[in-house]
Amino acid sequence: MNEEIDESEFYHQDFTTASEWEIFIARLEEIIHQWKVEDLKGDENGISSNAQGSWNVKEEKIQFVDVEFVISYYKNVSVTKETSEDDDEIKKQKNPIDSLYDFVLYDENDTSSNSLLAVWYGLNEYITISPVGSSSITSESQIKVLLSSAQIAVSNTSCQIPIFVQIREKWQRCYLGVYEANGIRTNFEMIHLRKGPQHCQYLTGLLELFKTKITSPVSCDPVNVSVQLTYNLSDFGNSVWKQDLPDIDHDNFDIGSLCVLPFGVTVDPINTMILKTTWSHLPDHLIVDSENYSDFDPLQAPKWTVLVKMTDQPICLLSESLAEMLHLINNNSTIYDVLGDFATTSDIDVDNPLDLLTEPKLPTISTVLKRAARNSLTKSRKGVAPLAEDVLVPILYFLFPDADEDPIFPYNEKVNKEKDSNSDNMSSSGMLSLDSQCKGFKTCNEDTLPWRLVTVLAQALVTMGGIRAAAHLWFEFVQEMRYRWEKSILIPGCLIGMLGTCVYL
Repeated sequence: MNEEIDESEFYHQDFTTASEWEIFIARLEEIIHQWKVEDLKGDENGISSNAQGSWNVKEEKIQFVDVEFVISYYKNVSVTKETSEDDDEIKKQKNPIDSLYDFVLYDENDTSSNSLLAVWYGLNEYITISPVGSSSITSESQIKVLLSSAQIAVSNTSCQIPIFVQIREKWQRCYLGVYEANGIRTNFEMIHLRKGPQHCQYLTGLLELFKTKITSPVSCDPVNVSVQLTYNLSDFGNSVWKQDLPDIDHDNFDIGSLCVLPFGVTVDPINTMILKTTWSHLPDHLIVDSENYSDFDPLQAPKWTVLVKMTDQPICLLSESLAEMLHLINNNSTIYDVLGDFATTSDIDVDNPLDLLTEPKLPTISTVLKRAARNSLTKSRKGVAPLAEDVLVPILYFLFPDADEDPIFPYNEKVNKEKDSNSDNMSSSGMLSLDSQCKGFKTCNEDTLPWRLVTVLAQALVTMGGIRAAAHLWFEFVQEMRYRWEKSILIPGCLIGMLGTCVYL
């Protein structure tokens, strides 16, 4: 017998569907419980250090509506190690707010979020909730929802760690927080003013505001005051320290500027100098700071601190030169690839270098005609030289001063002879000297031909036109060395072989 079934008996309201807000709170509580377990296990991964000590930092990402947040946990490990030998009862009564914390003044050396909150509130352990990336929490309703979520999570998990929510724009570093322990709730509040009130521009007004916030029915103890005055210097006038690149203008070319490695910076490396004058732990009834009179004379400050802010990535000439030389080492291009038609071959075909030995002293007619045709063809296609003649010739005279009738930079033969004699003495002293010479960096002696060549090549890379100028200089140098070798002309600036300076050409 079929009975009628009342469908209303099987219908019920489903209250198990969680809202996004409830899911966010549940996820927040889950992360807090997880960190509690890891804290009991002594997990200290991700430790970072700053002026306030070593911090154990943990992070988790969480989504709420369409905004992604990062939840960060900070714990001062250095403080934990100092109290590791205390009794268990003291450990159970631990308080992340250090009531004996000696507030240090902001020194601008560390601007991370953990250092700022630790300095402002004297905290050794806390949690922050911040939006990821460039997102910001500016709506008042969003701020209230996030702060309420933090309060509910703290209450449900019995979390005795302050939780902060970052609000407003990131650059404002504005936080609201809550802390519950022993039946007492502490609210951390912060405001950001575009311009401070007139009466708060001096210590007198700040002390009055501070005492009104205490609202104690009994008389308070004297307030300890620490003051820091900051002075910025960014305009140095004529005292700017920078090094200009050598001027290779044809009319004002100075070979002396190319005889040393480039050193210095093209812009002043010091952007700002900050002077901080500090007075620490002064009773408020012993000092006066008002619009009419102030006891805070910078010249009489007991402590001065100078902070230097450097220019972002200043161009340092020596490091730039070394970097260019390293890039040149890894460059597989030939001289002819860099200079093109300007770098012509010599009379001897580079494909047959042994022709110099096998060819008879009286060349054949076909050889002469072949060379003449090749020279006329290359001369008609020769390009513009990267280095002008009035720049190149002084450099070659600097490398080979014996080619000039009146040399300006001759090699110091006396010093070279002394080095030769010293090398002879060292080579005859036995295996001990051999072992000492084989150790260390290998480099050339000062004021020798390799030393001068490297110097002018570095200058060519940085100041005279880059790799084309360096290739042109090397091409002319090799041509001169080949000419001297073929004509049996003495090469100046070369010492005898030494294991300590085994850089040869």
